[in-house]
Amino acid sequence: MKRIILLSASILFSVITFVMANRISSVPDEDNPPRGILTGRVTEAGSNVPLEYTTIAVYTIEDSSLVGGTVSDPEGNFEIRKLPYGEYYVVTNFVGYQKKVIDPVHVTPDNNRVDLGLLEMSVDKQSIEEVEIVADRKHVDYRLDKKIVNVSQDINAAGGTAADVLENTPSVSVDIEGNVTLRGSGSFTVLIDGKPSVLEGSDALQQIPASAIENIEIITNPSAKHDPDGNAGIINVIMKEKTDQGLNGVINASAGLNNKYRADFLLNRRVGNWNFFLGGNYNNNLYPGRLTREQITFTDSTDRILEADGAFDFRRSGTQIKGGVSHDFSEKSTLTLEASGGNYGFGIDRSNRSHEYTIPAANDVYYVSRSIMNRNGRYYNLNANYTKTFDSRDHQLTAMAYFSQSVGESTDDQEDYNTGPDYMVEDVIPVSNRSVETEDEYEARVEIDYSRPVGASGKLELGYQARIDDEFENRLYQEYDHDSETWIENALYTSDLDFFRNIQAAYVTYGGEWKNFQYQLGIRGEYTYRKIDHEKSEDIFLINRLDYYPTLHLARQFKNDHQLMLSYSKRVDRPRGYWLEPNRSYVDPYTIRIGNPALEPEYIHSLELGYQKGWGMNFLAAELYYRNTRNLITRVTEYDDSLDLFILNIENLNNDHSAGAELMVNWKFWKWLTVNGSFTPYYYRIDGDINGTPVSEETFSWSSNLNTTFQITPTTRLQTNMAYRSKTVTAQGSREGFYYMNVAFRQDLFDRKLSATLQVRDLFGSMKRDFTNVGENFLQHVVMSREPRVLTLTLSYRINNYRNEPGDRQGGGGEMDFGGGF
Repeated sequence: MKRIILLSASILFSVITFVMANRISSVPDEDNPPRGILTGRVTEAGSNVPLEYTTIAVYTIEDSSLVGGTVSDPEGNFEIRKLPYGEYYVVTNFVGYQKKVIDPVHVTPDNNRVDLGLLEMSVDKQSIEEVEIVADRKHVDYRLDKKIVNVSQDINAAGGTAADVLENTPSVSVDIEGNVTLRGSGSFTVLIDGKPSVLEGSDALQQIPASAIENIEIITNPSAKHDPDGNAGIINVIMKEKTDQGLNGVINASAGLNNKYRADFLLNRRVGNWNFFLGGNYNNNLYPGRLTREQITFTDSTDRILEADGAFDFRRSGTQIKGGVSHDFSEKSTLTLEASGGNYGFGIDRSNRSHEYTIPAANDVYYVSRSIMNRNGRYYNLNANYTKTFDSRDHQLTAMAYFSQSVGESTDDQEDYNTGPDYMVEDVIPVSNRSVETEDEYEARVEIDYSRPVGASGKLELGYQARIDDEFENRLYQEYDHDSETWIENALYTSDLDFFRNIQAAYVTYGGEWKNFQYQLGIRGEYTYRKIDHEKSEDIFLINRLDYYPTLHLARQFKNDHQLMLSYSKRVDRPRGYWLEPNRSYVDPYTIRIGNPALEPEYIHSLELGYQKGWGMNFLAAELYYRNTRNLITRVTEYDDSLDLFILNIENLNNDHSAGAELMVNWKFWKWLTVNGSFTPYYYRIDGDINGTPVSEETFSWSSNLNTTFQITPTTRLQTNMAYRSKTVTAQGSREGFYYMNVAFRQDLFDRKLSATLQVRDLFGSMKRDFTNVGENFLQHVVMSREPRVLTLTLSYRINNYRNEPGDRQGGGGEMDFGGGF
């Protein structure tokens, strides 16, 4: 209770400080005269489709001189700041639409925040007969606190998943197993429409169909309004949504060579103030590949060498059904209820041939290993969202309640056959074992967020969040006795674990303007209670602590669409549940894993400096970043002579430093050619101590992406995507570089109601995973490659001209809009 009181007092003190600071700074002076703000939203009349890049100009009524202007963002919103008090008229213009004039508009001390509301623009029928307009959006939009990946512009991701979309995106790398890293880290938070995902990280991104995604927000330095979880930040997936009257929807289906199938649908029906939606998806994909392993173990008298070669089939599958209803009580009050449920599955079937020998020479050992790993589960989640808007879009109250349950089972069956050099397994009795892990997890959240304008240009945000996670895991390991033909439990690898965590959080942010600068300050306080109870340990592992997470965002807008931004945030990376299991877990015939219930969270300090320059649809963006992780959770590989096994441990051992730059350019050279390229050089250093040995490794690496789109006809596109990832180091070794190329061709048919996309992934078969681990008495080298030249055909059918326009949802908590940006 004392900690809760301290947290509440801290937040209250922060609120009072920010408000008082704003009131003091709002006193006018000669260098900073009081000025007003003009806001609104532009849409197409009838369809309510937002109109991006609409020109908004403000003229004085007295002499029609231009005093301000801007262009609308992808949601159709605009904001013009620093308007002197006076009487004006506003003109909106967009090619193919009739000009709209709003007259008069009064900006006064008593009315210094003028919201023009919804501005509907009618299609100019004469213009539309003369020219066909195809509205393209940039592949990546840069905002002050996020990057927004527009999925509709990436035809290479058709028929794929969210992970496939991110494969072509700055800051993100995806390996051949679908593992996603954000700025070199696999630790990030995945949200879906601003709400938590039942699955975590790469697993969640691999299950979300790209065709159901509106856009993806990449937030590497979130404000205090967001959860601080994740070393590298947040990936927020915004799903498609429609609000037009009547029935509309979209159906997608894709099929690829070697058993790759995916389908999804989304239907919406709007009746008056009610909106009903229903969606579902199915996927079943097989990815064959090959793996080679070379391993040397050094002892005092001999060196033992293992050479293994084999094939594997990697499988992913899943189904989901979701539905919901929203009701507009008024233009400013909406309640949405949603529910979803489904199942997921993935696994690997392996078959390896291994040869072991020693130097000096002794008897050679040959054997065949066959293993089948399956992980399956089912889940459901329920959530309710309420939004109340007051006198302006910046004055809003939102509330969210979320509950989910997932039940899963993971099985691993292994058979080893001792053979001769010919690897024949006939009449050989295998050594058989299997492990079964079951888990039952519950998560509940409640969030309340409030924002309101303060003074002429300030904005205050407050919020509270409660998070409860409860998880039970049972791990069973068995060995098969061929004499009795029964499975016998091995108690050494069998155990139960109970995990409980309660997080209570509150935050406050305050943003505003000072001369030519825009700023936002924030702080988040979190009280964490974590308890781990393991049946084989007499200890109960507790964490009971209070943490603070400050954030800072600054922006400087220059003339001619130049913008400079600086941000800082402190974040936390909490240990995953399976990292905390203290029992031994079987991995393969050579390896076991031991968790650590005493693991503590990592703490990350992140600093970014960004620059943007825009020329309409063309832009240049550059970012410099630095990230320092303290109390770094480190995976350590050791060789145990007594067990003749490799042991994977995990400890809080090290600190690391990451620094780099991200350069990106989007340029439309001609109507038929658009190029989007990025280049990311970065430096990484890790310092620490592994098994009493000081460790200091550093590397300079780089990566690049090049996306080229050819608009052959108004309904025909060809797109290529090329990427390179250079060599990099790890705590105990290195990973070799690799490159790949994808090609896609899209044809729209029947007045764009039907689209067909043909794509080839990894055209040159060059994508692979090649890594080396080196320890005190061992060396490992593993190369993994997956099926090349994957050919897929995707069909998409739109019901009642369903279009991929952006919605109004702010996802994971909205964005800081300081007036400007792209």
